[in-house]
Amino acid sequence: ALGTRRVGRVDKIFGPGNAFVVEAKRQLVGAVSIDLLPGPSEILVLSDATGDPVCIAADLLAQAEHGGDSVVGLVTNSAALLKRVQAEMTRQLEGLSRAKYISESLKKAGFAILVKTIDEAVKICNDFAPEHLSLVVKDEKTRLAQIKTAGAIYLGNLSAIAVGDFLAGPSHTLPTGGAGKSFSGLRADQFQRRTSIVKMDAASVKNSLAVVQEFARIEGLDAHGESVRLRVER
Repeated sequence: ALGTRRVGRVDKIFGPGNAFVVEAKRQLVGAVSIDLLPGPSEILVLSDATGDPVCIAADLLAQAEHGGDSVVGLVTNSAALLKRVQAEMTRQLEGLSRAKYISESLKKAGFAILVKTIDEAVKICNDFAPEHLSLVVKDEKTRLAQIKTAGAIYLGNLSAIAVGDFLAGPSHTLPTGGAGKSFSGLRADQFQRRTSIVKMDAASVKNSLAVVQEFARIEGLDAHGESVRLRVER
C-alpha cells in the first residue's frame, strides 16, 4: 500500500483476506482507498416449508467450513423443516473431511430460529444483514422485494452459495457483521474514480450570489461570499 524500494505506492487496496489482511486494511484507511472490512463468513437461510432440507443443510455446512468464527443460521416458520435440516446436517457431517472443524464452528456461532410468520423472518434478516442470504420461499418475488440488507442473495433450493463463491459472477468480497446496512460488495465501479465539472455563465453566477453570501455569513467565511460578489461586479 505505501510502497517499497521495488513496489510503488498504490491508490487502492481491494479484495478478500484473513483477519490479518482485514486489520492491515483497517490501519490503512485514509492512507489508501479500501473496499470494505469483511469479517468472518456469514450465511442466513430464510425458508418456509418449501425448503429442501438436503440443500439447506449442505449450504449451512459449506459456510461453516470457512472458519471457526463463521456465523451460520436458519430462520423458518416450519418446525418440521427445522428438525429435518438438523437431522440432515448430522447425516452429511459424517462424510466431510473437515467434520470436526465444522462442528466446532457450528457450536460457536450456529443458530436456528423458529418464527410464527415469514414477516418475522424478513425482519430478522434485515436486522442481521447477512453476508449470504439463501431465500427459499413460495412467494419469492414478494419476499425478495422486502429484503433490504444482504450482501448477496441466492434464490430457491437449487441456488448453491458455493457457486456464488467460485463461479456465478457476483462479488465474493461482501459486507459482514451488519455492514450490509451501509456497504455493498466489491463492484467493478469501485475501480473507477469520479469527479465533478462545473461551468457557470454570468446569469448563473448572479443567481447564486444571495445563497452563497448567506451560507458565508452563517459560517463566518466572508471570502467565500466575496469570491462570488466580485464576479457579479465584473
